[in-house]
Amino acid sequence: MSDKKKFSLYDYDKQIAAAFKIDCEEFLDDFEKLKSLRYQDFARVWQMKNFTFVFSGQNYAVLLREMCENYFYIVKKFLMSPRNVFTQIGALYMLYGLYYKQPLKSWVKIRLTLDEFKHITRLMEEIQRQGQYEPVYIFAKMRVDEAFLYTALQKPLGPEDRFVKSYETYLDYTFNSSSKEDTLQKFHEEIRDGDLVKDLGKTIGQYEALMKKYSEKCPGLVPFTSEIIKDVEEACAEMDKKEAGALCRAASPDPELVKTVKAKAVSNKNAVYRAKREVKTAVDIDFGEVVAEESSDFDDDDDEGGK
Repeated sequence: MSDKKKFSLYDYDKQIAAAFKIDCEEFLDDFEKLKSLRYQDFARVWQMKNFTFVFSGQNYAVLLREMCENYFYIVKKFLMSPRNVFTQIGALYMLYGLYYKQPLKSWVKIRLTLDEFKHITRLMEEIQRQGQYEPVYIFAKMRVDEAFLYTALQKPLGPEDRFVKSYETYLDYTFNSSSKEDTLQKFHEEIRDGDLVKDLGKTIGQYEALMKKYSEKCPGLVPFTSEIIKDVEEACAEMDKKEAGALCRAASPDPELVKTVKAKAVSNKNAVYRAKREVKTAVDIDFGEVVAEESSDFDDDDDEGGK
């Protein structure tokens, strides 16, 4: 059995993307220091940074397409960055280099939305007015070679596993609910343990006193009584009630449910239980596990051949 460490496809994808982003930042920082828009100067930095080997070290060919998509997505962020023109042109040159260096038979195209296309077009017009034609030629060559895939969205969307990536937007949308719960919990603890309600009540009292004072001078100004303290206290009481209910349910499961489950388990005499065999569900099957198992099969074959 192989002793290779199993990994999650999503974690692996995230680590590669984070490392590549750091490499891009260091690369573009060095290119920016040259204060040049010439492709020749960009090529010198490319060679100095050994960026030709950016695809090397990838042990799984099936991940190369994912890697190219991630690389293009990250570099486009620098191309859209308002930092300065050197970073933007350097990112364009980097897209050009990465696209034509893809170690794939069928090249991955660079997704380009309408807003991104307009941004690059305006950038090329500005560069051309400055008498710099190399970036314009690079962009024109990529268009002629059909390097771009014109799309409505920056990333494909879908329920399949291959669309579930660790991009920032994906993380933001996925963990909105959990972050909201964390915020509510922190607010609850602050209200319960701190002096926030007391300070808030003091501020409301001062505000109402000033409102009453000015209403005497301005008859049209109608003071009102704030009920924010009441609302906060009611919300905290509701959260306390929910927490107490959750603790009770966790401490004492429904006896009827337990009884029903036990009876069903005992009556099913033909069942093959997990204790007697290894069962994998769709959740258990991860890409990394499949790769690790395939590797172990090859290792076993080699051992048998050696014998």
